[in-house]
Amino acid sequence: MGPRPPRPPRAAVRRRPDERPVFVRFVCFELVEGQRSRLGLFQAIRTARESDHASGWALAEVEDAITWFNENLEAPKHFSRKGGQSALSWFKPAAEEHIRRMHGLKAALEDCGIHVEVLTTREPGFVLYEDEHQIAAEPLHNRF
Repeated sequence: MGPRPPRPPRAAVRRRPDERPVFVRFVCFELVEGQRSRLGLFQAIRTARESDHASGWALAEVEDAITWFNENLEAPKHFSRKGGQSALSWFKPAAEEHIRRMHGLKAALEDCGIHVEVLTTREPGFVLYEDEHQIAAEPLHNRF
């Protein structure tokens, strides 16, 4: 038996780019009491105000952020289904100004000693609320 003939090259597998939007969430390492999800930045503001480590610029940034978000972001109207877990809020990719300002709030909270992480996902879960800038979704399979 002679040597095998060379195999023809395999055709490259082309994957279609994932066109689903990427949602953004900002969280602290502290868990929400009675839940498995982590504390969101708006919930961490009280901790920042009480921090002994907070500098003047950080507290001013926190207060400015609160004012801006109160004027420019609706509070989701639905946070859970009957028998379901609480929904988590995610910014839509088009909410560029909101996300930019959240990065400013992140820097201020970190100056107050609160570690912040930015999460992204294409699969936020079962959407319970949606507006122009955000969604509130119940995570699937206890994620996030």
